[in-house]
Amino acid sequence: MIWAAVGAGVFAAVRKLKQAGSAGENTLAERMAARCERMLASMPASFPPNRMMADLETVKIQTARILEVLEEEVRETHRPKEVMRQ
Repeated sequence: MIWAAVGAGVFAAVRKLKQAGSAGENTLAERMAARCERMLASMPASFPPNRMMADLETVKIQTARILEVLEEEVRETHRPKEVMRQ
């Protein structure tokens, strides 16, 4: 009998959490992510996770630039021959 009551309570809690998440309210994951962002923002720039995030941003920028250069090279090498003669 106790297990049935516990199971019903857990089921009701999960259902309530799903309803709250689908109603557009902040979910637990969103609140936790926001708290982590606030915590990291308050740390110094030399804090290892902050340095890691800065390095990731640098890598994204460099990757975007590399892709632009490669796309330009592909466009130049695959132009029709008539256009290249002019």
